[in-house]
Amino acid sequence: MWSAVTDPQYHPLVVEHFANPRNAGRLEPGPDVVEGAAGRLEDGVHFVLTARIEGERVAEVRVEVYGCPHCVAAASWLSERLIGASRADLEAWSWREAARSLEVPAVKRGRLLILEDSVRALARAWAGRS
Repeated sequence: MWSAVTDPQYHPLVVEHFANPRNAGRLEPGPDVVEGAAGRLEDGVHFVLTARIEGERVAEVRVEVYGCPHCVAAASWLSERLIGASRADLEAWSWREAARSLEVPAVKRGRLLILEDSVRALARAWAGRS
């Protein structure tokens, strides 16, 4: 049986985050919670990010993801990095950071653009609550 954990084509960080995803799920709606989503299940990739905002920073993040092991790992990896981010940080975040850190192959990088779209949607939702 195939497993991302045993497949040598995946960077060890992809294997770790795929096997043990961080911050999975969705935060309960509330006045301090914003949501950003991008992608479509029908197209094989969908990201939903929810964040709790305290002051001018992200205090907590949850992710729901549908996609390949690289997508799951990238969303998990990103969820840890968004803690403490400002809205400007979200607006400036690039998929390239995840691609470099996780060594995502070129053929899969388009999916990371969708992850970037979900981060931008999160920033827009944050701006809309102000």
